[in-house]
Amino acid sequence: MLAGRRLYLLFTPQLCTADPWQTLKAAIRGGVDLVQWRSKTPDDAGFRRCRDLCASYEVPLIVNDDVMLAVRGRANGAHIGDDDMPPDAARRIMPRGLLGISTHSLAQLHEATNAGADYVGFGPCFPTATKEYATGLAPDLIEAAVAASKVPLFAIGGICLDNLRSLQFLGVSSIAVCSTILRADDPGTVAAKLRNFLGN
Repeated sequence: MLAGRRLYLLFTPQLCTADPWQTLKAAIRGGVDLVQWRSKTPDDAGFRRCRDLCASYEVPLIVNDDVMLAVRGRANGAHIGDDDMPPDAARRIMPRGLLGISTHSLAQLHEATNAGADYVGFGPCFPTATKEYATGLAPDLIEAAVAASKVPLFAIGGICLDNLRSLQFLGVSSIAVCSTILRADDPGTVAAKLRNFLGN
């Protein structure tokens, strides 16, 4: 299900400059091929709308933090971070869905892989206001993580058109983005340019 997925959108409706649903549709049409539901507030109706829109384009939907919602809402998987449910508990609840884990070091990367992660997010690669990171990880650490990862790795954190090329030099081939698409005046065009950079 993750084969060939390169552009992962962390979809937070509250961050969209324009209408969230038009933004999401344009982003998917532009090249987003994996979506995470990342609402800041509980929104069952919004989640269902997001799930159905993604399904209509055959784009997998991952739920951030809430493993139970992923199972109950028939999403394709869940993503957990440092302060969320432990991976073994998440896997017991969701034995068949995709499990993503946030990582920030080589040690965490290895732990996530051993815990059964289907993919990892690795970052922050650059400063980002979304998660209030003032600095990004060292380039040599990012390069080492890409080389060491045994599962698909999505670089994350402050990634935009202006700095993507520098990540590609480190071996990055898949990225997760939020504001760079959601706050764009033309989300579809930005998504298409990012996807073009990433290739197929």
